[in-house]
Amino acid sequence: MDTILLEKLTETAHKVGDKAACQAVQIDENRRVSDELIADMLDGQLVSILQPKRFGGLELGMPEFTRVAQILASYNVSMGWVQCLIGCHHWWGALTEPQFQEELWGDNPHRMFADVFAPVGKVEKVSEGFLLSGEWKFASGVYWSDYVALGGMAQLEPGEDPVNMMFFLPKGDFEIMDDWYTLGLRGTGSCGIRVNNAMVPTYRTIRMDTLFAGSKPPPGLAYNPGPLYHQPFSAVMALAIALPSLGGVTGMISRFRERIQTRVPLFTDQKQNEMVTSQVLLAECKVRVDAIEQLCYRYADELTIIGEKAVANEPYDVAEFRMRATGWRVHLGREARNVGELLFEHSGAFAVYEGDDMQRAWRDLYTMAQHIGIQHETGLLNYGRYLAGLAPTKSGMY
Repeated sequence: MDTILLEKLTETAHKVGDKAACQAVQIDENRRVSDELIADMLDGQLVSILQPKRFGGLELGMPEFTRVAQILASYNVSMGWVQCLIGCHHWWGALTEPQFQEELWGDNPHRMFADVFAPVGKVEKVSEGFLLSGEWKFASGVYWSDYVALGGMAQLEPGEDPVNMMFFLPKGDFEIMDDWYTLGLRGTGSCGIRVNNAMVPTYRTIRMDTLFAGSKPPPGLAYNPGPLYHQPFSAVMALAIALPSLGGVTGMISRFRERIQTRVPLFTDQKQNEMVTSQVLLAECKVRVDAIEQLCYRYADELTIIGEKAVANEPYDVAEFRMRATGWRVHLGREARNVGELLFEHSGAFAVYEGDDMQRAWRDLYTMAQHIGIQHETGLLNYGRYLAGLAPTKSGMY
């Protein structure tokens, strides 16, 4: 871990996060973080942590990414979510065709892309590439993205089974649907995408089986051969989805500690911080968050080891790690949500008003818990089957 650079990044994350906290009500009302905050995040290299050095990125690692993400989300979960998703896209963009990487970042390292992996698009193979149509939901960060990557099943040869692929489209080839009216994560602007018969050249596509360590490696590895890009795709992407939950509940503990210093519950003459029940609650919640924090750090450290061993051609049971990591992150998601609920329940009646920081973070935690990457029952199923000596029920990203 680069401790000197990490110190600079964490300092920047605190500054940007504090500004996001001051804008929290407006972010929620506007259903998107401000363009000013996005610019601050870009200028501070908070989305460049995993981007290849050849394109001006820092090419650090998941341990640094994890700590910065936790800080940013502790101030504002929506801001943290955008940073995590866009920042992780700067990692997986390095796995795409080199020609597309040059188009994406060659003259501007700050270009960003959103993605939706659900293969719901209608795809037609043509001589120049593919024609793509359809609608996709949950395109986090799309307002600030120069491209979108969208999933679809494509039949590459007559008579063959369709192949799961991602298709990259530039601005102008897709429409943003103003449909992001949600319980939480309101500031992420995770709107839907509509595409009507857009032409996608082959170099702006990638087969998903190459990303999941299939018959051949992803095309970008020859361009970006560092250990960072040899880490398992699903485990990296899903950790980025889990991190804002850790940051969100970390921030809730800090706000709860501040709140009880001055709050005197109705019909009592005692400040809340003097109440034994609140003291025990606070200690319990802090210990539980400390535990999932260390689990997150261990997850990131192990990803680093896997990448290093892959480059050195040393063996590692990546399949076992993927199953175990799934169990870890879905536990993290549910534990963060449950701790957040406890803190919200003991924050007093005024916390039910819109604009309250505790209520906003609580809504964000519940919204994130619905994501398939950290959804508890779905996520634990295959890990449980693995531990029981059974084959997974299905393959997939998570």
